[in-house]
Amino acid sequence: MATKTKTMTAKELAAACGVDPKVLRAWLRKEYPRVAEAKNTTWVIPANVQAAAKKAFAKNKADSAKA
Repeated sequence: MATKTKTMTAKELAAACGVDPKVLRAWLRKEYPRVAEAKNTTWVIPANVQAAAKKAFAKNKADSAKA
């Protein structure tokens, strides 16, 4: 059975990672640059990039849980 890969927006992923959407988008631009034509369009983030972001920001989420 094939599963459909769920994409997320930057706002949704930022909430899942516990960071500000601006911080996430800056990280995405650095780690996963988009083509020039995608500038000023909604981010559509695939599952592999979601996993990388969650791993990169895991410390932030762990720190907020301690507070």
